[in-house]
Amino acid sequence: MSAHQISRRSMLRTIGTAAGVVVGGGLLAACSSATTHSPLSADTASASVPPRRGGRLRAAFAGSSGESTNVLQATGSAIDYVRARLIWDTIGEIDGSSTTWRLAQSVKPNADATRWTVRVRNGVTFSNGRQLTAEDVLFSLRTLASNPTTQSGVLGGLDPAKSTVRDAHTLELQLKGPDGFFDLVLAQSMFVFPDGTKDFAHAPGSGPFVLKSWTGGSSSLLVARKDYWGSAKGGPYLDEIELFSVSDAGARLNGVKAGQFDYAGGLTLATARAEEKNPALRILSAPKELWSDLSFTMNLGMAPFAKPEAVQALRLAVDRDAMVRTVTLGYGEVADDALGRHQAWYDTSLPPRAHDPEQARKLLSSAGLGGTDFSVRTSDYEYGTLESATAFVQQAHAAGMSVAVDKIPAADYYTDIKTLLHTPLQTNLYHAQPLPLQLSLYYGSKASYPFTGPSNATLDGLLTAMHAAVGDAKRTSAVHDVQHYLYDHGGDAVFARIPPIAASTPAVHGIQPHGVFDYPCLRDAFLSS
Repeated sequence: MSAHQISRRSMLRTIGTAAGVVVGGGLLAACSSATTHSPLSADTASASVPPRRGGRLRAAFAGSSGESTNVLQATGSAIDYVRARLIWDTIGEIDGSSTTWRLAQSVKPNADATRWTVRVRNGVTFSNGRQLTAEDVLFSLRTLASNPTTQSGVLGGLDPAKSTVRDAHTLELQLKGPDGFFDLVLAQSMFVFPDGTKDFAHAPGSGPFVLKSWTGGSSSLLVARKDYWGSAKGGPYLDEIELFSVSDAGARLNGVKAGQFDYAGGLTLATARAEEKNPALRILSAPKELWSDLSFTMNLGMAPFAKPEAVQALRLAVDRDAMVRTVTLGYGEVADDALGRHQAWYDTSLPPRAHDPEQARKLLSSAGLGGTDFSVRTSDYEYGTLESATAFVQQAHAAGMSVAVDKIPAADYYTDIKTLLHTPLQTNLYHAQPLPLQLSLYYGSKASYPFTGPSNATLDGLLTAMHAAVGDAKRTSAVHDVQHYLYDHGGDAVFARIPPIAASTPAVHGIQPHGVFDYPCLRDAFLSS
């Protein structure tokens, strides 16, 4: 595994599913018994407001010191990603647990899912007037796969050299092995740019907007295309979109409250609590399949978690209801040691995980681990990780476990590859991704991020069977098999789910995640006044 791979934290948080939900005057609270906020009805105002053309949307997102207009670096920061989705259309997107094709008209596998046929949409033009062809799509995929991009991580199963163009609007994608979920891969931010592009910082796109001006670390202005191929189905409705790079979440929120911005992404749960009764704001959150999962990750190849009793003891020691009340401020929900809840792939037959500190104590004693000192590696890189580690110290004490918190500076947490992959116990926040892809990223001998340690023949066999499955019923059944194995034998104690938060003025409508809530799609946004 390369340093480049593990440092690309953006991959872990940019792939996801589904569309957003707006909750008028507050956040849609969870249905968990641990929820401290009363459930609120979703605001249906946006659906009933007819789109209005014209105007400029001002939106603020987190930036970074490495901001760029290079399409190959488009997912490096929130503001770059949002801008890229306006300039370059993609092959497809994820909505719910299904694919919605954009530049592709259809995507179909052969009988064993080793070769996929992509039909490219006709009548699409780039901003320079050039017609989109299959050559452009194949060139884009080859470029994304062969460069240090977030997309290259999920394109590892593609054989670019053996993939071919059949005609102007058809390409055949050859895989290195069977993958019945490659349609989900093609819906993971596969931006398309013209064949032969050399200047990737100024690559023409087929999206609804073009970049008029950009100042790194400050702002960018985009103007709507009059010849956008998708305008017959709706937007762009806005004349212009101005994106502001604002590193501090509090400053982004205050900008909306002061009238400087119309929308602010990447806010905190404390925002929901503080502003839920503010009539001048709309607090937004993703639907539950786009929430993040909090976990204590145990390395099964290291002591003490090489012993199954230690793994089960830790899972039983976590008070999940308390974690939801305190860490997620009552806005989250309990998780039961499995990723991807509320996706169509999730196996709802998995039973709740009990909180039983006494049984945890007995398991540790039977394994000769009584009195063992534990240390959990964590950071405040993202909200919820340090907070949950701190809360667990007291919870673990009830199970006879002495736990110390090893807080690592945020800037260093993901840069030490050896430590990341060889830490007995650490916190993780898993951002929402289509579950079949997520399972392959983190588990098995081919995983890009094997935080739980080495795999085994049983798990590898289940993952191989999952990727060989073709057809919805077989694919779902195979995902369930992997989930059941990880529930019983995996190294992740997934204990809570936490919603991402954004805010806007009441005049903003039509902003949808289309797979990624923190970096939403603004192409159909409009202002009601």
